[in-house]
Amino acid sequence: MAAPPRRVALVTGGGRGIGREIALALARAGLDVAVAARTRAQVEAVAAAARGLGGRALALELDVGDGESIARAVAATEAALGPVDVLVNNAGIAESAPLLATAPEVWDRHVRINATGPFLVTRAVLGAMLARRWGRVINIASLVGLHGAPYVTAYAASKHALVGLTRALALEVAGRGVTVNAICPGYVATDLVWSAARHIEAKTGRSFDEAVASMARINPGGRLIEPAEVAAVALALVRDEARNGEAIVLDGGAPAQEASMARELQFHNPPGLMKAVGYTHGVETRGGRLLFFAGQVAKDKDGRTVGKGDVVAQFRQVCENLRTVVAAAGGQLGDVVKLTIYVLDADEYKRQGKAIGAVYREYFGRHFPAMTLVGARDLYDAADGCLLEIDGFACLP
Repeated sequence: MAAPPRRVALVTGGGRGIGREIALALARAGLDVAVAARTRAQVEAVAAAARGLGGRALALELDVGDGESIARAVAATEAALGPVDVLVNNAGIAESAPLLATAPEVWDRHVRINATGPFLVTRAVLGAMLARRWGRVINIASLVGLHGAPYVTAYAASKHALVGLTRALALEVAGRGVTVNAICPGYVATDLVWSAARHIEAKTGRSFDEAVASMARINPGGRLIEPAEVAAVALALVRDEARNGEAIVLDGGAPAQEASMARELQFHNPPGLMKAVGYTHGVETRGGRLLFFAGQVAKDKDGRTVGKGDVVAQFRQVCENLRTVVAAAGGQLGDVVKLTIYVLDADEYKRQGKAIGAVYREYFGRHFPAMTLVGARDLYDAADGCLLEIDGFACLP
C-alpha cells in the first residue's frame, strides 16, 4: 500500500523570526514546506534547514503585495511539492508614527502587505483546499489587531482587517474541511522589536535594552514572546480539526503550551444531530449573538439520509435539524434572518414549491427570512442521496 502523501505548507515571511520558526516546526512535524519571502538568501537558509529535518523544502522569492509574484510562488509550490494544504500568512510590516505624521503611502503600504496580501495568497490556494475538503489557513495577526495601540494606526488597522478576514472566511468555509484561524501575539522577540527598540533609542535617548524592556512590559505577561511559542500554536492549529474562526491571544502570560486559547466563537453540536462533519453544526459569535449554522443536510442523528429521492421529505428533515441547532444556541426559528438553500435539481425544487411551502409554514409560521436558492452540482454527500443542504444566520435574543 502506498504511503499517504505528505501535507504541503506555504509560509510567507518565512525567512526569519516567526515565519522561520513556523516553517521549521512544520518540517519537524513531517510537512513539506515552501518558504517564501522577499530576501532570497534568508529563505534559502531556512529551506536548507528544513531539508535537514528530513523533508522536502522549497525557497521562494515572494512579494505578497504583488499579485503576479503570488501566482508564480503558488505555481512553483504546486509544481515542486504539490498543492498547498497549509497556508501561513506571516509576511507583514510594522512602522510607527503619530497619525498626523503617517503619510497616505505608509497607510497604503500597511494595508497592502498586512491585509490585501493574505487575502490574495489565500484566494490563490483556497479553491483547491475546498475541492480536497482539507486545508488550514493560519493568519499571523497581532494583539494590536484586537485592541489597538497609539502611534501605530496603520499597523493596527491592517491587523484588525486581517482578524476580520479570518472570522468572515471561517464562517464561509465552515463544514467544508477547511479551518481559518488567527494568532494574535503581543511583542515577540524578533527583528521587528529590535528595529523598534533602535528607533526608540534614537528618538528618546533611552538605551536599547531599556527600550526592549519597555516593550516587554507592554505585554500583559511582562515579557517578550518567543517565536517558538507562536510556532507551537500554529502547529497545534494544523492538527486541530475543530478550531475555526478563532483569534488566539499570546500575551506573554504563559508558555504557548499553557496559553489560554480562548475561543472567540462558541460551538453548537446538539446530541440530537449526527456527528458534525469536518467542523460543526453551528457557531455563535461571542457577545454578538449571531449564529451561523453550517451545511445542514437531511440526515438523522445516526447519519442516515432521510427521504432519499424525496425533496419535500428532505426539506422537512433539514428544517428539523435547523430548529435543533438554533435551539441549542438559545434561539428559535423566528430568529433566523437568512437562509441559503443549495439543491441538486432546482427545477424539481420549484415544481415541489407548494408542498415545500407547507412544510416551511409548519416550522417557520409567517416568518420569512431572506432566502437564496442555489443550484449545486457538488452538493455534499450527493452520492448518499442528499438532495438539498441549507445554511444561514440567526440573530439570537
